[in-house]
Amino acid sequence: MTELKEWVTVKEAAFLAGRDVRQIYRWIDAGRLASRTNTSGVTIVLSKAVQRIETEVKRGRPKGSPNKR
Repeated sequence: MTELKEWVTVKEAAFLAGRDVRQIYRWIDAGRLASRTNTSGVTIVLSKAVQRIETEVKRGRPKGSPNKR
């Protein structure tokens, strides 16, 4: 089993979370994900933070909301 890196690129974070890269940047802008820029100028985020936020965020319509039919 491969061990997860401590810091991952935004693209890798999007893959881990099953989300779009733009959503990762939204979370960074909202202060929900810690990020930094590495020496190459690439934005990286904490992989543990990605896992944490993904468990907090629920997908889909809120429970009890009407169907779109």
